Amino acid sequence: MLKSWIPNSVKFPLWWLFKSPQRAFGINTLFQDIRGVFIYLFRRYIYSVQPRNLSVCVGIYNRSEIFLKHFVPSLAACNHATLIELSVFDCGSNDIQNLEQEIKKIFPGKLLFRSEPIPFARSKAFNEAVKQSSHELIFLCDADFSLPQELVQLCSNFVAPKRFWFPIVFYLYKNMPEVYGKTHGEWMLWGGKGLVACMKQDFWNIGGLDEAYKTWGGEDEEFYLRCYANGLSVIRSRESQLLHHWHPSLNPKYKKLEMDKDIQIV
Repeated sequence: MLKSWIPNSVKFPLWWLFKSPQRAFGINTLFQDIRGVFIYLFRRYIYSVQPRNLSVCVGIYNRSEIFLKHFVPSLAACNHATLIELSVFDCGSNDIQNLEQEIKKIFPGKLLFRSEPIPFARSKAFNEAVKQSSHELIFLCDADFSLPQELVQLCSNFVAPKRFWFPIVFYLYKNMPEVYGKTHGEWMLWGGKGLVACMKQDFWNIGGLDEAYKTWGGEDEEFYLRCYANGLSVIRSRESQLLHHWHPSLNPKYKKLEMDKDIQIV
């Protein structure tokens, strides 16, 4: 009961220090996190590297409308757009005709697109998108997001060999303006690790996403914890322009939140 009275601004730091899942691997994970905080502060506010070629990797099935409405236009509007390639693996979407051509109408950059009519599993779809990408710097992102204009610079700043960036994203509530605002949604502080930027070789060195996960969810948390188990640097940062757009939920973890607030956030 007492926990319900403690604000997240206090509760989350305490949880992060003592109870976050990576602590199961030992106190050394706290030093990994502290290292990630210092890297983040240095790269964000003191020293930026030159923007690098970036492969944005997406696995998709029947999210074409939200993908074309939000994701693709925001990607096309990114700074350093000539450095971006979009790698899409589609599991045979049938909610729109010729998804590849519809993407090309909006995104003028390099597009790598493959479609196979297979059952959608997030781990399989994203691994395939990474396999067909051509750049060493990669960013894995679901189809239902808007992307920050500075995406290329952010990935270039925070990612290096053995260094992974898991941005903290803002989840929009149903029927709210589709921009960041304190009453428009909430930060996914406790989870939301399905988005990651890293070096492609590091992604494969620790095994990629585990394709044993066939249903929705779980593979992202497992991959996140595997980074700690391998002693890698992990950076987390809030990104107010990295917006998850509302759509009906497939995630059972959020059903109570939906009932309490009449929202669906995943």
